[in-house]
Amino acid sequence: MSGLLEIVQSQPIFQGHLRDTISAQIQQTKLSLKPERRHIRSLMDKSSSVATTHSVVLEGGQQVSNVGEVTVFEGFIKKQSQCVNWKRRYLCIRAELYHSEDGDSNTPKLRNATLFLTISKETLAQQCIPTPFSDIEDAFPVPLKYTGTNTPHVFAVACTTGKRMLFQAKSDEERDIWMANIQDMLGIGDNYPYEQPNYL
Repeated sequence: MSGLLEIVQSQPIFQGHLRDTISAQIQQTKLSLKPERRHIRSLMDKSSSVATTHSVVLEGGQQVSNVGEVTVFEGFIKKQSQCVNWKRRYLCIRAELYHSEDGDSNTPKLRNATLFLTISKETLAQQCIPTPFSDIEDAFPVPLKYTGTNTPHVFAVACTTGKRMLFQAKSDEERDIWMANIQDMLGIGDNYPYEQPNYL
């Protein structure tokens, strides 16, 4: 409409009363279309926000009611999907606290440790893949040639079921920290700082 108005006002063929009449009609049409354009834009904004909030689905994710009391370790990391793509995910080790009944120590211990994989910290309870530490055997580095994509800083979490999950850290140091935390929770790490969790 603005382009049409500019043509009418700049061309010598439109002069006098004709220029004023056409310009007024274009302005009136523009004003009458404004609310409709706002409404359409509003509908588009609403539909795109709804699509954004519901479009990211974690394959195999489930809703969980108990995510543990404490976070032992957490962070964002990349996980290799079934189609060999690397996707950014939130990974955390969570557990419950308990006090020993024998009274040997006032220091609380950890039990029911679980490795949670989700899209973000906010979606943890709504959509996650929980792996209890009772189902995990080990965590170990994966050489470049075995990642399928020559990706550096990769480690695997091996489960008793034979399933393996591959994760990519930002550096070898970060990879080693993740592996150490997982191994410590399993009771097989070099830095094992606490009593082996009771999974019962």
